[in-house]
Amino acid sequence: MIPISFVILNYNGRDLTTECISSLVDSIKDIEYEIIVVDNGSTDGSAQFIKEKFPFVRIIEKESNEFTTAYNDGVLASRFDWVFLFNNDMIFEKNFITPIVDRISELCKKQEGVFAIGSKMLDFQGNFEKGVNLPEFKFGYLRVKTFDALDFCPTFYIGTHGVFNRKKFIEIGGFDKVYKPFYSEDVDLCYRAWKRDWKVYIEPHSIIFHKHMATIGKHFTKRYILIINARNHFVFLWKNLTSRKFILIHILSIPLILIGSIIIGKPYYIVGFLYAIKLLLQGKIKRDLNTSKTDEEVFSYFEGLKCHMSIQLKDTKKS
Repeated sequence: MIPISFVILNYNGRDLTTECISSLVDSIKDIEYEIIVVDNGSTDGSAQFIKEKFPFVRIIEKESNEFTTAYNDGVLASRFDWVFLFNNDMIFEKNFITPIVDRISELCKKQEGVFAIGSKMLDFQGNFEKGVNLPEFKFGYLRVKTFDALDFCPTFYIGTHGVFNRKKFIEIGGFDKVYKPFYSEDVDLCYRAWKRDWKVYIEPHSIIFHKHMATIGKHFTKRYILIINARNHFVFLWKNLTSRKFILIHILSIPLILIGSIIIGKPYYIVGFLYAIKLLLQGKIKRDLNTSKTDEEVFSYFEGLKCHMSIQLKDTKKS
């Protein structure tokens, strides 16, 4: 079977990471694998603790917290062609990786350009959290709704709960540090893949369980998290939109977006917008023009999927 590199991010999360690794090891059988923990400058002794408890785990120790972009170092250090990225606040259903490995084998035989395959995500109570993500560019803004797919299917993006093609991940540049500390870097990564005609899928028969905000919720205020989330929405659009039509619609819609955020009680969108403007003026938003698909082609593809996919709506979220 296809070997897998598992890359976990840790920051002062000794107990979470210990539980996560134990669950991972218990859930896997019949495949070759390696586990890499990227430690983001922890001060709780978790890196040393993990070394002693799990001597087979490779540790990459960073001097400071680089957040999601630290995954890039884990991918570069990995040995295998497929790399599963995930947070330390996850546990795994037995044999969760088997359906994904089977899909990789099947798609590689067809020589399809696969970039990533994600697992279905539930919370610790077993409630649906993440499945297939379908995008909508409406009123100059990106909205993504999450559905519970009944079977293997394309998805607009996956987060750090799936396997990525190592070669393509490195070629595309990995997670962009402009989104630090968190949010939208996964949407950005997968959208850039789609515009290169690389496919992203969800495999709902592979299940993992997620303790939502167990990591970032301990280190940041709710207001700050909301501001960064809003900021990175704007950063994503300004970085990735290349269609003149989409760009014009977005620019004309910005006043409505900001006014509407006040009306609906989300003033943090204005702060996020100002933070995004600052990044733009600092030249930190690097536009991605290396594409083979247009914005219209990508969004039209997913509009078509909405009409033909067999999906069941369990929960709806906006990204």
